[in-house]
Formats: sequence, C-alpha cells, structure tokens
Amino acid sequence: MKHPRPPFVTVASPYARSRGVRPNGRLKTVHVPSLPPNLGELLDASYRSLLDASSSAILLLSPESIILGWNRAAEIISGWSAHEVLGVRYVDRYVPVEARAAFLAALARVTDGGEVRGCEFPLMGRTGFQTRLSWNMTQVVGQYGDILGLMAIGTVVVSETVQEEAPRPVQAQVRSEARRVQSAVEEERRRIARELHDEFGQALTGLKFDLAWCGVTLTPALMPSAIAELVRKVQMMSRSVDALLGAVRETAAALRPAMLDDLGLVPALECLGATFQQRTGTRCTIDVAPAMASTVLPTDVAEALLRTTQELLTNVTRHAAASQVHIQLSQDAGQVNLVVTDNGKGLTMENLSTSNSCGLRGMQERATLLGGHFSIVGKPGGGTTACASVPVAEGFVS
Repeated sequence: MKHPRPPFVTVASPYARSRGVRPNGRLKTVHVPSLPPNLGELLDASYRSLLDASSSAILLLSPESIILGWNRAAEIISGWSAHEVLGVRYVDRYVPVEARAAFLAALARVTDGGEVRGCEFPLMGRTGFQTRLSWNMTQVVGQYGDILGLMAIGTVVVSETVQEEAPRPVQAQVRSEARRVQSAVEEERRRIARELHDEFGQALTGLKFDLAWCGVTLTPALMPSAIAELVRKVQMMSRSVDALLGAVRETAAALRPAMLDDLGLVPALECLGATFQQRTGTRCTIDVAPAMASTVLPTDVAEALLRTTQELLTNVTRHAAASQVHIQLSQDAGQVNLVVTDNGKGLTMENLSTSNSCGLRGMQERATLLGGHFSIVGKPGGGTTACASVPVAEGFVS
C-alpha cells in the first residue's frame, strides 16, 4: 500500500520578490510535512513532564478549589500523592482555617479575570507541618474562551530567620578551621623559639667562651703590637656575640615566651610589662584579680590574650607617646577580660580607618575566633582604652 504524498505549497522565492518578479514568474516548491496523528498525546506528555520537572508546587483547581491536577513538587512538599488528592476540595484539607477565606477570595479574583501574584498562604502537609508558599494564580482558558480551571503555582518561602541561621554551620566550620590554623601558627612559633634558644643560643654562647679564652690567652703585655690588635678584634667580636645573643633571646621570647608555657599567662604578662618598661621608659603597671593569679587558662585563650597585649604595647610604642600604661586582667561570669589603658595621644576614627589598622583587625579576629569580642576607644589627648573579652569554660575559671 502506497502512502499518500504530503501536500506541497508553491510560493514566490524571496529573491524573485526583491526583484519585483510576479508570483508566477519564478516559483519555488516548499515541502510541508503532515502533522503526526498523535500530536495531542505528545503535547500532553510534554506538558506533564514540564510540570513534574518544576520545583514549584503546581495545582490545577476549579473555582471552588476542587483539585484537578497535582504535580510532583506538590507531592513532595505536602506528602500527599496525586491520586490521593484529586477531587478533594483543596481549601478544606490543605489550607489552615484562618487563611481559608483569603485563599478563596484570591481564587474568586482570578475567576473574575484578575491576577494574583506573590500571595503567601501555607500548605498543611500530611504530618501537620505547614510550609509557607508564595502563590501566583491564573486562568487556564480553552480554545473557545471557556475557563477550564485555575492554575496555582506555589514557591516555598524561606523566612529571614532560616536565612540567617543557614550560614551558621558554615561560619562555625570556618571559625573552627581558623582556630586550627592559629593553633598551628602558635605551634610553629614555639618550635622556632625553641630552636633559636637551644641551637643558636647555645652555639653563640659557646662562641663567646672561645673568644673569651682567646682574649685571656693572647696577653698584650707579652706580645708585639700586631698581636695586641688581634686581641682588640677578639674583644670586639665578643661584644658582637653578646649583642647577637641578646637579639636571639628577644626574638625567641617574642615568638613564644617560654614563661607562658612554663608558668602561665600572669607571669608572662608581668615579664612582658617589665621588658616594655625597660625598653621604652614608659611606666607599665599590671593589676591582676586575685582569682586569676592561680587560674590556669586554656592554651588558646592565654595565647590570644598575650598576643593582644603584645600588639597593644607595640601600638603604644609607635603611636601613643604615652608615659604610663596600665594592664588589668580579671574574670566575670565565665569571661576573662583584658583591659589595656594608656595616657597617650588617644585614638581617632582616622586611625581606625587607615591601612595601618591591620593590627587592630588582627586583635578583633583573635577574640572573635574564641567567641569573644574586642573593642578600643580613644579620645584625642585623653589616651586609649582597649578591651578583649573571651569566654572560658566553667572548669577553667575559679
């Protein structure tokens, strides 16, 4: 059996029309395939696939809210399958009592030809949990203008509280990772300080003893002038070794004060204050609450407070031109508080906003990583007060 040939249509070519040729002057035959007999089924299947692929709940309702259609997303959000809900009055089962009148009014507005955009109504699921959805509603009109139904498309609304809480696990992970990095940095400081003290310090000390022996052995009274010059050089080298040995010890102490590991935060602060006063001439006093004198703080807390004090004293040296600094350490309601006050020039907003305020941001970050806070205030000519407050587990604070 031969299949009938598809119809053909004869039209004038675009070239012929552009040249003013009559339609019957130059002709082109165009092949137009016939439509498949199951086109309606194909379109229906395509629309169904699109509806099920949507992440929004899509309902087909009658003006009285009878459920005529229910896509896959609606099943997931509600917990009800499509065959369980078809023919059910939506507003009676899935809309809370207090919202039913408003929902029916929205359906009536759409039925009368109006639009509904962004109206929020909750959907009650199988377990009783309510999911708030933002609804867009429109008419579904047949080919003769008759209303086949009302389509309601609901998108899940995420509350601001959920949006704020959502990043918290990520923030906690970032904070934990930052604390781990900070701990690794402190461990590396400890290792370098130990090597400076043990290896370089011992080597320089041995070299100093050797130079001292040379100085004693080469007695200028028994030697010619050339040997006397050699003795002078040895003595200069000995003084250079003394200076280098002192620099190594200071660097090791700055990297990781041995006193912090051996005796704790309070002695380390006292040593830091004494060194600062000796080096700068600025009077430094320390006031430690009696309860803190015998308290052993967690390592990360002690490190953070000591580093903060170091940075603050460095800032006093560079910028404050102060004659007195006061360091106060106390504890209150599970918080360890460090307050450093000076009587210098005072900090201004311009100082806080300049690129040189990286040290201030570093102190803020140290406190934040431990769940605490850091603040600093100053008054021109009235000095500066900085406060770091860090929470400590109850077992660590007496």
